[in-house]
Amino acid sequence: MAAMTERPLRVFICAGEQSGDSHGAALAKRLRQRDPNIELHGLGGPLMEAAGVTLRMDFVEHATMGIVPVLKKLPFFKRMLAETAAYLAEWKPDVLVPIDYPGFNLRLSGRARKRGVHVAYYVSPQVWAWRPGRIHRIARLVDHMLVLFPFEVDLYSGVGVPCTFVGHPLFDELRTRKPSPAFRAGLGLETATPLLGLLPGSRQAEVDKNLRLILRAAKRVQEEMPEVRLALALAKESLRPAIEAGLAEFPGLCVEVLPGKASDIARVSRAAITVSGTATLELLHYDCPMVVVYQLTSAQAWLGKRLLTTEWIALVNVLAQREICPEYVCSEDVTEQVAADTLALLRPGRARKRCLTHMANLRLKVDVKGSHELAADTVFKLAQTVRREPSPSS
Repeated sequence: MAAMTERPLRVFICAGEQSGDSHGAALAKRLRQRDPNIELHGLGGPLMEAAGVTLRMDFVEHATMGIVPVLKKLPFFKRMLAETAAYLAEWKPDVLVPIDYPGFNLRLSGRARKRGVHVAYYVSPQVWAWRPGRIHRIARLVDHMLVLFPFEVDLYSGVGVPCTFVGHPLFDELRTRKPSPAFRAGLGLETATPLLGLLPGSRQAEVDKNLRLILRAAKRVQEEMPEVRLALALAKESLRPAIEAGLAEFPGLCVEVLPGKASDIARVSRAAITVSGTATLELLHYDCPMVVVYQLTSAQAWLGKRLLTTEWIALVNVLAQREICPEYVCSEDVTEQVAADTLALLRPGRARKRCLTHMANLRLKVDVKGSHELAADTVFKLAQTVRREPSPSS
């Protein structure tokens, strides 16, 4: 009698928003390169589906942020959690890979572990920024953590969770982007003309909160340094009305609004004023000194002081564990301070040189190549190991 053929490896990937869908698609492609027969199922979006993941549903189209929107969709999320957990028990994947989206994915991880499914969590919740006690709960729910930043390894090692630093996928993505060779010329910039990049964010709330501070500071910079040109990154067309409304309040300010050109702006700008977030990593990649701003309401500032456990909010400063780029996260008007720091970064001198040196040192640690490859290697090896070992107890 012929020996029974062993079934292919099985991996279930769960992504709840667009960036997770992108990470999940890249992971799926590389897992299939390692084993063309691997079975990939999941919750995700169109990118994961195009990469060959059999989707239970398009979960990304239901992405929700904020307390009130989440409460309105709570019955949907509860149903999806129960249905997905039941499917994991029936399909029996070797590994579940939840990607970010901790509100749903941590609960799914707990249900999966109770059903004997190993969990390799990709993109850690920001336990280093707020509610650090969550790490003990995560330690009970996760078999292996894949993290984007090197300092996170020590956090998880300290609570006994095997952890792999894979690097931030953004850096690999930036390396594949083709620069616009005539970008400066298209703006009519002479070689010596300094460009100041303005990055007000990719979400409506970010733009509404921060645009006017950024424009006020840019106006002060241009008054002190008239040769400076201004280029503002328009993340998506839906933000154009808000951007144009803000610019209308500064009729004397000449700003080039450039849709889809954030990378080119970061690459050729002498300095930038940006909101916090992944935009700071993009500027780091392109060696562009920055001033980071984030305006809060008085209530948000009060809560932040009590909930945040990190001294900084800009990712470049969090990663460096020191302020290498000036940042202002507050509710008061800091126009003059932001303008003064921006001028110092635009002009030759100690402040600019020190910032560039610190950024170069940080980039060597975090701007690593092959993050998706390393993530796929880790998941694939774990799946192979699980196939040979008993399932974890609940």
